[in-house]
Amino acid sequence: MIDGAKLLEAIYDITEEKKIDKKIVIEGIKEGFQKAYEKYFDPEAIVKVEIDGNTGQIKVFKELTVVQKIEDEWLDITLSDAQAKYGADVTIGDYVYEPVEFGSEFSKLAVLQVGQIIKQKIREGEKIKIYEEFLEKNHEIIAGIIKDVTLTSYLVEVNGSIISIWNKKMIPGEEFEDGDRICFYVEDVVRDSKHSQVQASRIHPDFLAKLMELHVPEIAEGIVEVKSVSRDPGNRSKIAVFSHDENIDPIGACIGTAGARIKEVSKELHGERIDIILWNEDKKTFIMNALAPVKVISIDLDETENECFVIVPNEQLSLAIGKKGMAARLVANLVNVKINIVSISESGSRNIENLWNGNITKEQLESSEFINNTNSRKQKSKFNNFENKSKPAQPVVEEVHDEIDEKLYVEEASVDEIQSYADAFEDLANDEPEDLTVEINDDYDSYYED
Repeated sequence: MIDGAKLLEAIYDITEEKKIDKKIVIEGIKEGFQKAYEKYFDPEAIVKVEIDGNTGQIKVFKELTVVQKIEDEWLDITLSDAQAKYGADVTIGDYVYEPVEFGSEFSKLAVLQVGQIIKQKIREGEKIKIYEEFLEKNHEIIAGIIKDVTLTSYLVEVNGSIISIWNKKMIPGEEFEDGDRICFYVEDVVRDSKHSQVQASRIHPDFLAKLMELHVPEIAEGIVEVKSVSRDPGNRSKIAVFSHDENIDPIGACIGTAGARIKEVSKELHGERIDIILWNEDKKTFIMNALAPVKVISIDLDETENECFVIVPNEQLSLAIGKKGMAARLVANLVNVKINIVSISESGSRNIENLWNGNITKEQLESSEFINNTNSRKQKSKFNNFENKSKPAQPVVEEVHDEIDEKLYVEEASVDEIQSYADAFEDLANDEPEDLTVEINDDYDSYYED
């Protein structure tokens, strides 16, 4: 027989350890006894199980149909027998419940069934708990402690639940150890999944957007709005911002005093360099803002096809495209437009019309000042890159007025904007792209699909 006291103790332990409802455990025990009876006695039987909440005593009853003549002795009872056992009010067609006496053999079978069902109930209960707990945190940043590191993922404990962050959702190059604190963005929460109910990511564009919200009060308060984000995780990102208060500079607010705010965000992203771009409702202006410090000679936007052709100076084509097309890809994802970038000389051979509607005139383009300064920036970037290869990584924001010609590239630019331009030239110095014309593929990254 089942020890009632031990049963109650087991129910308590399970509910406390697994943090699931006591009712779920009790229903699992009842279901286990029902299945045990079906296997041991009669698979067609209808069984009712009762558990005394005070003593833990289990009672099993089988349902019998009151009939005039018995056809199945396991399921039927005669009217006379039913009235003798359950009272004179019983009539033909009624159902009565007969206690089932069971010995040690049935008890063992029942315990096995209960064990299997309880495990299943625990898994189901944990899934419900995780779903209900994390659903309200969907599309937010949460933090936890790393409990284990496997070949494919990091296992993170958050309020007693274990969340998996797959390696492909981690920022390239970053490493954590057991006991480290880690924060991540919740992409989605699903009720049931073979792998992980909570889809966690550190590479999602909105991870950066939410980090900015945490570190920039103006964003949290809705004064400054993050319009779009584009990332090459761990390497570089662009974030477009707009201020709803004309007295608040959105770029300055995001950067913070001496770059304090943007440095903290970059630190969390494993040193990812972040360009703050001024959003503009005019898409052409927005694209030119996103391409800076590259000057745009001509921009032809087809809004119907959501595609544009951009002509840039020969001297800045490589800078516009970046290493392996990264710079152009970041811009395309930021503005959500397919961008084709060509040099002015290439545009002629490809019969691409030059509209001269960009942010540099023909006179400025042909000036010796533009050419000399562009070449000078490249040479300085290459020299600085060679000189600093063995040095520790520098902060995201530095004072580099002496390295950038403000008159040529920016108007009333902040120190931090200028630094981003310097970083762009250093990227160029590291690796020149092989193909000088890049067409951005719409399905480059699923995060940026419409």
